[in-house]
Amino acid sequence: MNGRTWVRHATVCLAMAGLASCGTHEAPKRDEGVTGALKAARSEVAAAGSARIEATSSTGTSLSSRSVGVLRWSGGLRGTLRVTTTGGSMASTTRLMGGSPSQSRFLPDAYYTRMTDKFAALSDGKHWIRYPYVSGADLSPAASLRLLLSSGNAREVGPETVRGVRATHYTGSAHGQRVDVWIDRGHLLVKRVQRADTASGAFSGTVHYGDYGARASAERPPARDTVDFKDVVNRKPAA
Repeated sequence: MNGRTWVRHATVCLAMAGLASCGTHEAPKRDEGVTGALKAARSEVAAAGSARIEATSSTGTSLSSRSVGVLRWSGGLRGTLRVTTTGGSMASTTRLMGGSPSQSRFLPDAYYTRMTDKFAALSDGKHWIRYPYVSGADLSPAASLRLLLSSGNAREVGPETVRGVRATHYTGSAHGQRVDVWIDRGHLLVKRVQRADTASGAFSGTVHYGDYGARASAERPPARDTVDFKDVVNRKPAA
Protein backbone atom coordinates (compact mmCIF):
# COMPACT_ATOMS: atom_id res chain seq x y z
CA MET A 1 0.00 0.00 0.00
CA ASN A 2 1.53 3.35 -1.02
CA GLY A 3 1.62 6.41 1.21
CA ARG A 4 -1.30 8.17 -0.43
CA THR A 5 -3.53 5.09 -0.17
CA TRP A 6 -2.54 4.65 3.47
CA VAL A 7 -3.37 8.28 4.32
CA ARG A 8 -6.77 8.05 2.60
CA HIS A 9 -7.66 4.78 4.32
CA ALA A 10 -6.42 5.86 7.74
CA THR A 11 -8.42 9.07 7.45
CA VAL A 12 -11.61 7.13 6.83
CA CYS A 13 -10.86 5.01 9.88
CA LEU A 14 -10.33 8.09 12.04
CA ALA A 15 -13.38 9.90 10.75
CA MET A 16 -15.46 6.81 11.47
CA ALA A 17 -13.71 6.35 14.82
CA GLY A 18 -16.48 6.65 16.33
CA LEU A 19 -17.71 10.07 15.76
CA ALA A 20 -19.39 10.80 12.44
CA SER A 21 -22.85 10.57 10.97
CA CYS A 22 -23.83 12.51 7.88
CA GLY A 23 -26.99 14.11 6.57
CA THR A 24 -30.59 14.55 7.66
CA HIS A 25 -33.63 12.73 6.32
CA GLU A 26 -37.39 12.71 6.38
CA ALA A 27 -38.65 10.22 8.96
CA PRO A 28 -41.54 7.81 8.29
CA LYS A 29 -44.14 6.76 10.85
CA ARG A 30 -42.70 5.18 14.01
CA ASP A 31 -43.35 4.17 17.63
CA GLU A 32 -44.25 7.41 19.39
CA GLY A 33 -42.90 6.25 22.77
CA VAL A 34 -39.50 5.53 21.25
CA THR A 35 -39.63 8.74 19.23
CA GLY A 36 -40.31 10.76 22.38
CA ALA A 37 -37.39 9.18 24.23
CA LEU A 38 -34.98 9.78 21.35
CA LYS A 39 -36.12 13.38 20.91
CA ALA A 40 -35.75 14.06 24.64
CA ALA A 41 -32.22 12.66 24.54
CA ARG A 42 -31.39 14.71 21.44
CA SER A 43 -32.48 17.90 23.23
CA GLU A 44 -30.59 17.11 26.44
CA VAL A 45 -27.40 16.19 24.60
CA ALA A 46 -27.55 19.37 22.53
CA ALA A 47 -28.09 21.47 25.67
CA ALA A 48 -25.18 19.80 27.50
CA GLY A 49 -22.80 21.14 24.86
CA SER A 50 -19.80 18.90 25.55
CA ALA A 51 -18.76 15.53 26.96
CA ARG A 52 -15.82 13.32 27.69
CA ILE A 53 -15.64 10.45 25.21
CA GLU A 54 -13.93 7.10 24.92
CA ALA A 55 -14.21 5.60 21.46
CA THR A 56 -13.00 2.34 19.95
CA SER A 57 -13.26 1.42 16.30
CA SER A 58 -12.22 -1.28 13.86
CA THR A 59 -12.40 -1.54 10.08
CA GLY A 60 -12.18 -5.07 8.77
CA THR A 61 -8.82 -6.57 9.66
CA SER A 62 -6.89 -3.49 8.58
CA LEU A 63 -6.99 -1.10 11.54
CA SER A 64 -8.38 -0.67 15.04
CA SER A 65 -7.97 2.27 17.40
CA ARG A 66 -8.95 3.83 20.71
CA SER A 67 -9.63 7.56 21.16
CA VAL A 68 -10.04 9.44 24.44
CA GLY A 69 -10.69 13.12 25.13
CA VAL A 70 -13.28 15.87 25.48
CA LEU A 71 -15.32 17.33 22.62
CA ARG A 72 -17.51 20.42 22.63
CA TRP A 73 -20.22 20.81 19.98
CA SER A 74 -21.95 23.93 21.29
CA GLY A 75 -20.89 27.03 19.38
CA GLY A 76 -18.75 25.08 16.93
CA LEU A 77 -16.84 21.85 17.29
CA ARG A 78 -13.74 21.99 19.49
CA GLY A 79 -11.72 19.44 21.42
CA THR A 80 -8.65 17.23 21.57
CA LEU A 81 -8.47 13.45 21.33
CA ARG A 82 -5.59 11.11 22.11
CA VAL A 83 -5.66 8.33 19.50
CA THR A 84 -3.93 4.99 20.00
CA THR A 85 -3.59 2.36 17.27
CA THR A 86 -4.51 -0.98 18.80
CA GLY A 87 -4.14 -3.48 15.95
CA GLY A 88 -4.76 -4.50 12.36
CA SER A 89 -2.66 -5.16 9.28
CA MET A 90 -2.02 -1.41 8.86
CA ALA A 91 -0.99 -0.90 12.49
CA SER A 92 2.76 -0.84 11.90
CA THR A 93 2.53 1.69 9.06
CA THR A 94 0.05 3.80 11.00
CA ARG A 95 2.35 3.94 14.02
CA LEU A 96 5.33 4.77 11.81
CA MET A 97 3.60 7.60 9.94
CA GLY A 98 0.98 8.78 12.39
CA GLY A 99 2.43 7.83 15.74
CA SER A 100 0.73 5.95 18.54
CA PRO A 101 -0.55 7.62 20.50
CA SER A 102 -1.19 10.55 18.19
CA GLN A 103 -3.30 13.64 18.70
CA SER A 104 -6.30 14.97 16.82
CA ARG A 105 -7.55 18.52 17.36
CA PHE A 106 -11.09 19.43 16.36
CA LEU A 107 -11.87 23.05 15.45
CA PRO A 108 -14.98 24.57 13.87
CA ASP A 109 -13.57 24.56 10.31
CA ALA A 110 -11.63 21.28 10.25
CA TYR A 111 -9.83 18.72 12.35
CA TYR A 112 -6.05 18.30 12.51
CA THR A 113 -3.99 15.17 13.12
CA ARG A 114 -0.40 15.19 14.36
CA MET A 115 1.95 13.00 12.34
CA THR A 116 5.49 11.76 12.98
CA ASP A 117 8.87 13.09 11.86
CA LYS A 118 8.91 10.27 9.29
CA PHE A 119 5.76 11.71 7.70
CA ALA A 120 7.13 15.28 7.96
CA ALA A 121 10.25 14.24 6.06
CA LEU A 122 7.97 13.38 3.13
CA SER A 123 5.82 16.52 3.49
CA ASP A 124 8.18 19.49 3.43
CA GLY A 125 8.76 19.21 7.15
CA LYS A 126 5.07 19.56 8.09
CA HIS A 127 3.70 17.50 10.97
CA TRP A 128 -0.04 18.26 10.92
CA ILE A 129 -2.67 17.21 8.36
CA ARG A 130 -5.77 19.41 8.06
CA TYR A 131 -9.01 17.59 7.18
CA PRO A 132 -11.99 19.83 6.25
CA TYR A 133 -15.30 18.38 7.40
CA VAL A 134 -17.51 16.65 4.85
CA SER A 135 -20.54 18.79 4.06
CA GLY A 136 -23.40 17.81 6.36
CA ALA A 137 -21.15 15.90 8.77
CA ASP A 138 -22.17 15.99 12.42
CA LEU A 139 -19.72 14.76 15.05
CA SER A 140 -21.95 15.49 18.05
CA PRO A 141 -23.60 12.66 20.01
CA ALA A 142 -26.97 13.93 18.78
CA ALA A 143 -26.09 12.72 15.27
CA SER A 144 -26.74 9.09 16.17
CA LEU A 145 -30.06 10.01 17.74
CA ARG A 146 -31.11 11.87 14.60
CA LEU A 147 -30.06 8.87 12.51
CA LEU A 148 -32.27 6.59 14.61
CA LEU A 149 -35.15 9.06 14.41
CA SER A 150 -34.87 9.00 10.62
CA SER A 151 -34.92 5.21 10.43
CA GLY A 152 -38.60 4.53 11.03
CA ASN A 153 -37.68 1.19 12.63
CA ALA A 154 -36.16 2.26 15.95
CA ARG A 155 -37.34 0.14 18.85
CA GLU A 156 -36.71 -0.23 22.56
CA VAL A 157 -34.62 -3.25 23.55
CA GLY A 158 -35.01 -2.69 27.29
CA PRO A 159 -33.19 -1.61 30.46
CA GLU A 160 -29.47 -2.39 30.78
CA THR A 161 -26.52 -1.19 32.85
CA VAL A 162 -23.64 0.63 31.17
CA ARG A 163 -20.57 1.04 33.36
CA GLY A 164 -22.71 1.13 36.46
CA VAL A 165 -25.31 3.51 35.00
CA ARG A 166 -28.90 2.36 34.48
CA ALA A 167 -29.95 3.06 30.91
CA THR A 168 -32.47 2.07 28.26
CA HIS A 169 -31.20 0.42 25.08
CA TYR A 170 -32.66 1.40 21.68
CA THR A 171 -31.74 0.00 18.28
CA GLY A 172 -32.49 0.56 14.61
CA SER A 173 -31.03 0.60 11.10
CA ALA A 174 -30.78 3.44 8.58
CA HIS A 175 -28.78 4.16 5.44
CA GLY A 176 -26.76 0.95 5.62
CA GLN A 177 -25.88 1.36 9.28
CA ARG A 178 -27.07 -0.37 12.42
CA VAL A 179 -27.19 1.97 15.39
CA ASP A 180 -27.60 1.08 19.06
CA VAL A 181 -27.84 3.74 21.77
CA TRP A 182 -28.16 3.64 25.54
CA ILE A 183 -29.90 6.58 27.24
CA ASP A 184 -29.80 7.17 30.99
CA ARG A 185 -32.58 8.36 33.28
CA GLY A 186 -31.52 11.98 32.74
CA HIS A 187 -32.10 11.58 28.96
CA LEU A 188 -28.38 11.67 28.21
CA LEU A 189 -26.64 9.35 25.78
CA VAL A 190 -24.14 7.15 27.64
CA LYS A 191 -23.16 4.70 24.89
CA ARG A 192 -23.45 4.33 21.14
CA VAL A 193 -22.52 1.44 18.87
CA GLN A 194 -22.53 1.86 15.11
CA ARG A 195 -21.90 -0.86 12.51
CA ALA A 196 -21.68 -0.74 8.72
CA ASP A 197 -20.17 -2.57 5.78
CA THR A 198 -17.56 -0.52 3.93
CA ALA A 199 -15.26 -1.08 0.98
CA SER A 200 -12.46 -1.71 3.49
CA GLY A 201 -14.43 -4.29 5.47
CA ALA A 202 -16.94 -4.38 8.29
CA PHE A 203 -16.78 -1.24 10.42
CA SER A 204 -17.68 -1.18 14.11
CA GLY A 205 -17.46 1.87 16.35
CA THR A 206 -18.33 2.17 20.04
CA VAL A 207 -18.41 5.44 21.98
CA HIS A 208 -18.94 5.92 25.71
CA TYR A 209 -20.05 9.41 26.83
CA GLY A 210 -19.72 10.91 30.29
CA ASP A 211 -18.91 14.04 32.25
CA TYR A 212 -21.31 16.12 30.16
CA GLY A 213 -20.43 19.82 30.29
CA ALA A 214 -16.70 19.14 30.66
CA ARG A 215 -14.36 21.83 29.39
CA ALA A 216 -12.94 21.12 25.93
CA SER A 217 -9.99 22.91 24.34
CA ALA A 218 -7.90 22.70 21.18
CA GLU A 219 -5.25 25.00 19.74
CA ARG A 220 -4.91 25.48 16.00
CA PRO A 221 -1.57 24.05 14.81
CA PRO A 222 0.86 26.54 13.22
CA ALA A 223 0.09 27.12 9.55
CA ARG A 224 3.76 26.65 8.67
CA ASP A 225 3.60 23.13 10.13
CA THR A 226 0.30 22.12 8.46
CA VAL A 227 -0.54 20.48 5.13
CA ASP A 228 -4.05 20.02 3.69
CA PHE A 229 -5.27 16.47 3.27
CA LYS A 230 -6.00 17.03 -0.44
CA ASP A 231 -2.39 18.03 -1.01
CA VAL A 232 -1.18 14.86 0.68
CA VAL A 233 -3.46 12.71 -1.45
CA ASN A 234 -2.54 14.53 -4.69
CA ARG A 235 1.18 14.62 -4.00
CA LYS A 236 3.21 12.78 -6.62
CA PRO A 237 5.44 10.00 -5.31
CA ALA A 238 9.15 10.76 -5.26
CA ALA A 239 10.97 9.56 -8.38
